[in-house]
Amino acid sequence: MDAVELDRPSGDAVARVIDAFMAARTPVYIVGGAVRDHLLGISAIPGWTPAKLDGKPRAGAGVPASTTDLDLVLNGPVLPLAKRVADSLGWAYYPLDEARDVARIIGRGGDGRRIECDAAALRGDLRSDLLARDFSVNALALELSANGPARLIDLCGGIADITSGTLRRISDESLHDDPIRLLRAVRLAAQLGFTIENETRRQIVDLAGTVLRVSAERLRQELWKLLDCSRPDHGIRELNALGLLDRLLPEVSALQGVTQSSRHHLDAYDHSLLTARRAAELRDWLRGSSPLEDDNLKGALEPWAEPLRAHFGEEIAAGHDRAGWLVWHALLHDTGKAAECAADSGDGAERRSRAGHQQLSAQLAGRRVAQLRFSRREVLLAGRVASMHSVPRNLVDSLPRVEKRIDRRTAYRFFRDAGSVTAGRRIERHLQSSGARQPLDGLDVTLQAISDLHATGLERGAEWGCFLKAVEGLFSFAFSRQADYPAAPLVDGHALMRRLGLEPGPTLGAVIRELSEAQAAGAVASADEAVALARELLARGVK
Repeated sequence: MDAVELDRPSGDAVARVIDAFMAARTPVYIVGGAVRDHLLGISAIPGWTPAKLDGKPRAGAGVPASTTDLDLVLNGPVLPLAKRVADSLGWAYYPLDEARDVARIIGRGGDGRRIECDAAALRGDLRSDLLARDFSVNALALELSANGPARLIDLCGGIADITSGTLRRISDESLHDDPIRLLRAVRLAAQLGFTIENETRRQIVDLAGTVLRVSAERLRQELWKLLDCSRPDHGIRELNALGLLDRLLPEVSALQGVTQSSRHHLDAYDHSLLTARRAAELRDWLRGSSPLEDDNLKGALEPWAEPLRAHFGEEIAAGHDRAGWLVWHALLHDTGKAAECAADSGDGAERRSRAGHQQLSAQLAGRRVAQLRFSRREVLLAGRVASMHSVPRNLVDSLPRVEKRIDRRTAYRFFRDAGSVTAGRRIERHLQSSGARQPLDGLDVTLQAISDLHATGLERGAEWGCFLKAVEGLFSFAFSRQADYPAAPLVDGHALMRRLGLEPGPTLGAVIRELSEAQAAGAVASADEAVALARELLARGVK
């Protein structure tokens, strides 16, 4: 136990939370990841500046931002105290576990970041509480009291393991007690760049079958964090090595050994993992944390950086942004190939490269996302991206040689089919008056297609540059006013029936679709022009 100096800045949101708890009750113990990450230099506990670990500088440069994930333990009862603290700060309050006296309060820092603080009653004394935790690096506590100096408490060798980059279970019971820790070990190792200690690895393999006893919600949380690491492909390979992948993502595991067409240099499993890596690179660029390395990719995406970041920064559900979903799309996009492979009587790799697996992949992706209790919107998006992931490449392949970019009419059809544009229907008046934006899910499909092609073949040849140039047409349309705020139809179905003598039915529907495409492409700009085009379409026998 080492005494440390603590001088918390009063303006910091995390400092205000700590001070509010301490004003009512001491001692207060900061435990777990916040202490670990402070020692690693990943995030900071306001005011605490510990000595360097064994003389080694902490990771990163400069002063890290305050932690956004704070775990406190203190003498109970905790729930009523947490409620009072939340009310005093204007934060949200949730009783996480009333039986164990655990609460969560959620607020925002001065920079707008979401901050979560879990407060729990001590399980016995502090020693018992720390020994009941999962890994030595998480069994650290910073003791804060009103009258004495802060103390860093390490009962399990956590500081030594942080220094050596080792993830070690606290005891034989640690992994038995809560099977989510099997998955958490892989996630933490990937997140921190640590190595899982051998005895801990062996026990994870032995207990792999127990991971499915964990609730879907907890599995979802750990898997999201794992795939949100800088190298999600490494995390998936580690899950596979420890016998967890077949339990958690069996449709991904089933891709091992599934051969692909001659344009691919990897089997379906390794290709999916490389695609996930490429998607993570795009995700990190979209979040502003790393540059793009490929010159062709930089040239294609950087002119659209601002609107792309606005789109992919959108949270589909709490804590799950579109950028983060790119890695999931990459991992699940080809899962249908395993099912097709099982149905093939011979070598079906070339057939699988052309068509068929997309709808199977969509079903498998949607089912997996639903089983993990993601939101309905996320389930639909996962299925849509999987079902359409080959469409951008097919559009580029079908371009006439003289054309270099996808045109507006084709782009309109693509975004319409991706569910992004309301076509052939009267748009509700409030859409334009309220400035509501359309959900441009086709952009998610497009960036998945970019990751997919980036992971295909050993060399980045002329096809790569041509593809990126062509899909700029999709970006150009997506960020035009027609896509963001689609205009009401120039003529509706009732007007067409009245002026052209049409009856309700397939012919009227076909005319309306053609007029919607022409309007989006700028080929018609008035009701009279739309009616004239409708007459031409009828004369040609449109269906």
